[in-house]
Amino acid sequence: MASVVKTNGITKEIDFGKSLLMEVNGVHVGTKITVQQALCKWYSLFIEGTRLNKEDNLLFAEIKQENLLRSLQTDIELIPPVLMNEFISTSLIFDKEQYIRLVQALLINLSDCLYLEKDEFSSVCSQIENTLQFIQDFFYHQFDADSRLTKFYFHQFCGSSKLKLEYWKIKLHDPTLIGLLEECLADKFSVPENDITYSKINYIKYLLQEIELATNVIAESYVRALFTYNNFNSVCFANYEIQLIQTGVAKLQTYQETISFLQLEQRKIAQQKIKSGIAYDNRQPSLKRQLSDWITEEIRQVELKNKKAGSKDLPLYTESKIQTSLSVAKLAVLIRLMVVDKIIINKSVAPMLRTVTKLFTTLQKEEISFGSLETKYHAPDKNIITNVKDMLSKWLKLIDKL
Repeated sequence: MASVVKTNGITKEIDFGKSLLMEVNGVHVGTKITVQQALCKWYSLFIEGTRLNKEDNLLFAEIKQENLLRSLQTDIELIPPVLMNEFISTSLIFDKEQYIRLVQALLINLSDCLYLEKDEFSSVCSQIENTLQFIQDFFYHQFDADSRLTKFYFHQFCGSSKLKLEYWKIKLHDPTLIGLLEECLADKFSVPENDITYSKINYIKYLLQEIELATNVIAESYVRALFTYNNFNSVCFANYEIQLIQTGVAKLQTYQETISFLQLEQRKIAQQKIKSGIAYDNRQPSLKRQLSDWITEEIRQVELKNKKAGSKDLPLYTESKIQTSLSVAKLAVLIRLMVVDKIIINKSVAPMLRTVTKLFTTLQKEEISFGSLETKYHAPDKNIITNVKDMLSKWLKLIDKL
C-alpha cells in the first residue's frame, strides 16, 4: 500500500512494504529520509487505530502483515548505523541532544503503540529496546535518562524480578523493606509524575544486584543500611524511616525524653555516610535531607505543644487567691469603674474577667462563676450601685488616715 504522509516538511509517496532506510550498494531503495522522519512516518501509520481491520486482525489489508513487520523491523535494526552516519556526515543536525531525544521519544511512543496491539509485535518491541540501549550507550550525554520506560520493557523487568523479590520477602523476617521496591514499581501508572524512568529503573537494578551479593547473610539491617547508603530517597522509604522514629517517640513519657531522642536521631542521620552522585529520584531531596527536615519540624511541634501546656494557668489554692468580703455584684461594679476610668486598660473584657474569677474570692464563694461576674459587670443592679457609692464615700474618709 502506498500512502501520502507529510512529516517534517516532506511529502512523498511512502511504500511501507519496504524499508524506509535500507540501502543497496550505497543507494537508498526507498525514499531517502532521516531516522527521525522515518520514525515519524511509522508512528503516524500505527497510531491511526481507526484504520485497524478488526475482522482479519490486520493493520492494513493492502499490505501483507509479515511484509509490514519485516520492513519495520529492518528499519529499527538500521537505526544505529544510519544514526551514526547522520552524526558524522550530515549538516542537518544542529542540536544533537534535541535530535537524539526526539528519536528516543519516537521509539518509546512507537513501542507503546505496538505493545498495545498484539503479541506478534513483541519481536519488534524487543528490537526497539536494543536500539534504545544502543542510543543510551553511544549517545549517553544526549540520552534523556528522565524519560519514561516503554511499557514493553517495564513489564519485562517486572516479570523477571518478581520471583527474586518474592524469594527475598520470604527470606526476610519482615518483608516490608523489599516491599518498598515493589511499591515504587506499583506507583508507575498512578500519576504521570510517578512514571518509572531510565534512571529510576537503573537505580532499582543496581539495588537488586547489591542485595543479591548478600543472599547468604541477607537481613533487615543489611537491606536498610544498603538503602540508606545508596540514598534510596523514595517517599515510601522515607516514610518507613519516619515510622520507626515515631515508634520510638511513642514509648517515651516526658517532653525532655522526647526532645533528647529526636535530637539523637538527628545526629545519627547527620553522621550517616551516603554514596555521592546517586539517588532514586533526582527531583526529590536526599534521604538525609527528608529525614532531618522531618525531625526538625517534629521537634518544633513538640516544643510548641510543651509551651502551650506550660502556659496554661496552674490551679490556685484558696489561700493563694485574693480573698475579699465583697459580693460578686459589688466586685463586678468596682471592676467596671476601673475600666471606665481607664485604670484597667485591657483591650478585651472577657479574658480579663476570667482572670478575676481565678484570682479573687467573694464573701459567699471561693470559686467565682465567670457567667455570673460577666452578667453583673454588664448589667449592674441599681441597689448594688448605691451600695458601692456608700463604700466609696467611706473610702474618702479612710484615705486621710493613710
